[in-house]
Amino acid sequence: MTGAPLRPGALLTAAAVLLAGAPALGQGSDEKAICLAMHEEAQVARREGRFRAARGALLACARSSCPSLLQADCASWLDALVREIPSVVISAESGRGDEADVRVLIDGQVVAEALDGKELEVDPGKHVFRFELPPHAPIERTLLIRERERGRPVSVFFGERQAAAPPPPPVGARSTTEAAPEGARPVPLAVYVLGGSAIVAAGLFAGVGAAGMAERRSLQASCAPFCGEAQVESVRTRFLVADLALAAGAGAAVSAGLLFWLRPTVPRREADRPAAAPVAVVPVARGALVQLRGAL
Repeated sequence: MTGAPLRPGALLTAAAVLLAGAPALGQGSDEKAICLAMHEEAQVARREGRFRAARGALLACARSSCPSLLQADCASWLDALVREIPSVVISAESGRGDEADVRVLIDGQVVAEALDGKELEVDPGKHVFRFELPPHAPIERTLLIRERERGRPVSVFFGERQAAAPPPPPVGARSTTEAAPEGARPVPLAVYVLGGSAIVAAGLFAGVGAAGMAERRSLQASCAPFCGEAQVESVRTRFLVADLALAAGAGAAVSAGLLFWLRPTVPRREADRPAAAPVAVVPVARGALVQLRGAL
């Protein structure tokens, strides 16, 4: 026992006590012999994991009729063992509800003829539990019981469990059996924005690039190869702006294409809502102004 260590000389002490009382023959000698045997049996049963048998032996050798030395050992070991014996709490149900008239067997031995909701002490280790409730078929379960595991719940159900009815849908909610409206895939506003940006960038690329080409031809005809640094830098700047516009336009076009092809499906009721034109072109004095409406 872990609570109080066994003293190696306990058996020798008990034997000495018996020898000292040898003149007292008859019933007293038999009682001491039983105490000594239970003292030894308790230790063997505890080492083998037979906690219930060990407790019975300790109760026998802890009686006041046993020698005081044996009695003290057994009482101390009994206190430690009580804290180590595991137990289970068995419950059973059927289609009628809780069941109490259940016969319980552990490793083939009957341990309860009915359930009372109380803890049932079990030796540690692997055990086969069998539950019987006529006319239902018996139920067997293999459980690994651990030391100091008190009040472990073990529940069984006789018969077949009925599937729980699904909760009613909330008021106003669509029934699961009602066909969902056919969905649509409206084009997001961002597609128009990115598409318009790609068009503007392409126009900027074309305009600035054409201006840069014209200026370069003019320099080649007038001052090449002795043109000033400022004149050459102007041409470079136009070409750089044209390249940036081309890159930005290409990125906007690719993004618009991805958003268009990956746009989600929405219910028909939302897709049917009229929407204002997201893009409008307004003429101004020196060209046109692109206006965007809506939210991204």
